[in-house]
Amino acid sequence: MDRTCPHCQSAFKITEEDLAFYEKISPVFNGKKELVPPPTKCPDCRQQRRLMWRNERKLYQRKCDLTGKQIISIYAPERPYVVYGLDAWFSDQWDALATGRSYDPTKSFFIQFDDLLKTTPLLSLLIGQSENCDYTNFAYGNKNCYMIAASDFNEDCYFGSYLFRSRRCVDCLFVTDCELCSHCTDCEGCTRTHFSQNLKNCHDCWFMGSCLGCSDCIGCTNLRQEKHCILNKQFTQEEYERRKAELLAKLGSSQRLLEDLVASSNRSQPHCAAHNINTEGSSGNNLVNCKNCVHCFDLIESTDCRYVSQGIKATDCMDVNGVPESTLLYECAAVPTVSSSAFCAATWVQSSRLLYCYLCRACSDCFGCVSLHRKQYCILNKQYTKEEYEILVPKIIERMRKNGEWGEFFPMEISPFAYNETAAQDYFPLTSEEAAQHKWQWYEDGDPKDQYFGPPYEIPDSIADVPDDITMKILRCEVTGKPYKIIPQELNFYRQMHLPVPRKCPDQRHKERLALRNPRKLWDRQCAECGKGIETTYSPKRAEQIYCDDCYLKAVY
Repeated sequence: MDRTCPHCQSAFKITEEDLAFYEKISPVFNGKKELVPPPTKCPDCRQQRRLMWRNERKLYQRKCDLTGKQIISIYAPERPYVVYGLDAWFSDQWDALATGRSYDPTKSFFIQFDDLLKTTPLLSLLIGQSENCDYTNFAYGNKNCYMIAASDFNEDCYFGSYLFRSRRCVDCLFVTDCELCSHCTDCEGCTRTHFSQNLKNCHDCWFMGSCLGCSDCIGCTNLRQEKHCILNKQFTQEEYERRKAELLAKLGSSQRLLEDLVASSNRSQPHCAAHNINTEGSSGNNLVNCKNCVHCFDLIESTDCRYVSQGIKATDCMDVNGVPESTLLYECAAVPTVSSSAFCAATWVQSSRLLYCYLCRACSDCFGCVSLHRKQYCILNKQYTKEEYEILVPKIIERMRKNGEWGEFFPMEISPFAYNETAAQDYFPLTSEEAAQHKWQWYEDGDPKDQYFGPPYEIPDSIADVPDDITMKILRCEVTGKPYKIIPQELNFYRQMHLPVPRKCPDQRHKERLALRNPRKLWDRQCAECGKGIETTYSPKRAEQIYCDDCYLKAVY
């Protein structure tokens, strides 16, 4: 089935496999299946819409609307929402059923849901089982972490996203089991490694790419089990140490020169079409131990998924972002340990058979609900019997079907976040003018040039010359002009690793790390070595030499 996306005008296909999944995910009430229709938007626009409901990194100070205490929240204080701090939201001092209302068949369901969203208490941050981690979000099991998002089981990590089981890492993205690393992206099992990407089991390395089991190397690409190499050239230990001192002296204000040198040297190296490990019948990038995962990204140990990103042990899911240990989901965002549900966001902990729910926890058989705990057979936060629920829900679906609402995820226009507060801006970046054309919300920080933060502070090039009181200063990003600060733990890390103090704000550093990763898109190309057709995240317009798996392995081993 060929279709044209009404949003971006791109053509897309709906396959027989897709149609079979829509039939499979369709809910049953009183023995009758309410069929989920094929999507109207293309996969990219569907993902963009879901990500608009996921604010990972933008945090605000505001007061808890129950206790009056100052809290950190993902909801801006000027937005029309009721927000509770963690202790208050999980307490028994309130009941989400108190905001319940009867369904009105004369009104759009999404308008009614939007009203419920604005009156029901929302959880300030999505964190759990953490210690001294007030400034984190979508995070679990962390200790002494600051400004990390979508990260679990880390300790003493700062300014990063998608960190797992790592310690003392700063400014990292998608790293697992790493320690004392900084400015690293897509790295696993690395120690004392900096400014590197796609490394595994490396230590004491700088400015590296696609290397395995290397140590004491600088500016190398595609090496395996090597030591004392610079720009893919072997040196003695003595010569390596001398040249290392010369190169790393260029960190700080001259760091760009070193980065350009490394990039120029690595341009001649082949690149693998996809960074996938032990996959079968799958397509996408950064897949590990996956089977039958089509057009998927950043998945581990998952099977039978289509258009799914960021998850582990996901099974039989389609059009989902953020899906740990869940099964049979469709059009959902941030849904750990959830099953047999569709059109939900931020629902978690053993929930099942949910439709159009937000922030519901350990619930089942609910429709259009917000912030419920351990409830069943609720519609718009109103309690029903099982018999009443199974009679009313099909009537709501039929009305939504006539309005063109059934089968569509929550509209972007009723998201509780502005576009540039969300993960949508990370993967589908827009300007404020472009967002305004779509009538999407935009958060304005104000022009930093119009704000006075004290006299300019000149950051010393050498970390040895940086005084302790820099943590009391307000610094300005050399790219955006935005203010930022250095926290004491961060300064101690730079001193231990002999790293310069960053001259860019955390948001800009995050943006540049994301730019190192290929987009979540697939193109057809030919292997630059053997000419075989390949599917890759490298656009045909890019100049890199892209190899198929077989040719790449021959080249690096």
